[in-house]
Amino acid sequence: MADQHDPAERDAPQPLDGVRVLDLSGAIGAYGTRLLADLGADVVKVEPPTGDALRRRPPFKDGVTAPEASLVFACHNANKRGITLDATSDAALPLLAELGATADAVVISPSRRAPLAGWDRDAMTLAWARPDAIVTAVTPFGLTGPMRDHRATAFTSYAAGGGMHRTGAPDGPPVAVPGQQQWDEAGIYAALGTMAGLRARPTAGGQVLDLAVHEVAASKDFLLERYDMTGLGGWGRSILVGYPPTGAWACADGELQVSTHQLYHWEAFLAMLGHPEELAEPSLSDPLVRRDLFEGLRDTIADLLAKESRLDLFERGQGFGLPCNPSNTPGEFVRDDHARARGMFVSTTNEGTGTVELPWGSFKSSPALLTLRRPAPTLGQHNRELYLDELGHAAAELDGWKQAGLV
Repeated sequence: MADQHDPAERDAPQPLDGVRVLDLSGAIGAYGTRLLADLGADVVKVEPPTGDALRRRPPFKDGVTAPEASLVFACHNANKRGITLDATSDAALPLLAELGATADAVVISPSRRAPLAGWDRDAMTLAWARPDAIVTAVTPFGLTGPMRDHRATAFTSYAAGGGMHRTGAPDGPPVAVPGQQQWDEAGIYAALGTMAGLRARPTAGGQVLDLAVHEVAASKDFLLERYDMTGLGGWGRSILVGYPPTGAWACADGELQVSTHQLYHWEAFLAMLGHPEELAEPSLSDPLVRRDLFEGLRDTIADLLAKESRLDLFERGQGFGLPCNPSNTPGEFVRDDHARARGMFVSTTNEGTGTVELPWGSFKSSPALLTLRRPAPTLGQHNRELYLDELGHAAAELDGWKQAGLV
């Protein structure tokens, strides 16, 4: 592996040093366990012999569709070690028990379609986990209730949680954000819950944490409260926040976001544009007047901004105290000078992807609490290390398990 971090930084103490986490959650919990790994936990990713679903998720490095070349998998599983094991088979129970005996926390995503060996869905207990282990279950709809067996994808989770109701053009259909944002947001809560459980373990002992993606989605941004007050039609994609010039505007080189919620922001906006004659009417400084002239005023502002460079406007607007910023596409953000200067992307290298850049550095600290120690594992990369060196099995046993399709 190659990375951009100083070796001394990688050796600094981390919050989860000495903690081992078994990750059997698949795609739905991958980001949460990545966060635990970033904080220093020894996260062992357990995936089926055919490979985790994220290995087949595009985009792929240089267009190659081989499982090892998935950039999504590379991003979500950096810092983890990886082994293969068919954890849906009762034949895996002895190995799971050995692995469980070494784990402080286990992250799972049991379902009727892909049952986890040793998981009692009614008692909500994991037979092979240590009594003091923190078992975090991340599922679409939770471990109880009439929807607990309903299947979901990241797309349907985003839709069912209300996010699509307000995403997309007002006169078009709802759309979903790319990737698996809803699952990854739930993963953040799973990581926080797991860490809270580990912190409370000396007094509370082992716990089972039941985290439903649907509840994470529905409880954010006051979605339920808004629905209770106004119903489905009272908010969403057709409701704009604020009056012109607040909003997103198409410029000559992309989109600019503007916020004018204070009275002086209007004057700053005019100064940014060089005090155009079209907006010289003094009464426009009153936001209620701008509200009454909403549509016509938006057309006038749109014409003015369409001729300008968003980056030039951003520099001028910031200088006059106007809250504004360019909206970057993913490609533009990756190339952004500020993101580069902040070290938000780090290079890693493994056999599958070659050298790739991963998003990194969600916060900075001294000493560093987040370190990049290894790239995402290739399929079964640490089988020998875990099964032979750490658990003490013989190479012949591992070969037998492979032939039987167990690992």
